[in-house]
Amino acid sequence: MLALLTGCFWRTYGRLMQTHVDVLVSMARKGVDLVASRRFEPESMPELTYPLERAEAFARAASERSAEPPASLLAFRELIARYRELVDALDRVRREKSGDDARTALAGPLAGVEKAGEAVRAALHAEGRT
Repeated sequence: MLALLTGCFWRTYGRLMQTHVDVLVSMARKGVDLVASRRFEPESMPELTYPLERAEAFARAASERSAEPPASLLAFRELIARYRELVDALDRVRREKSGDDARTALAGPLAGVEKAGEAVRAALHAEGRT
């Protein structure tokens, strides 16, 4: 029975991971837009942290089912770390800057999320999971 459940997980792994990547990258962009337009409020944090929590749970589940993590999972963990850094930067920058100044301050962290997302997509493709 355990083998059946594990097999089901890995059959949907690529599609589910791709969904997490898409959500994290799009929420990262939305967060930057909210800060730049001064529409980011402390109450906005759960909207940005919930996808992070779900991605972390997915990564834990995948890790528990794999003796040796695939390259896509390692890349996904990097994406999670970059997204967490961006969320921290969004919270900090929202108090100090807006407009182009905010976009400039957040450009590096956002690029890190986007680059990490592309690395996950490339790993999934190389593994034949797309």
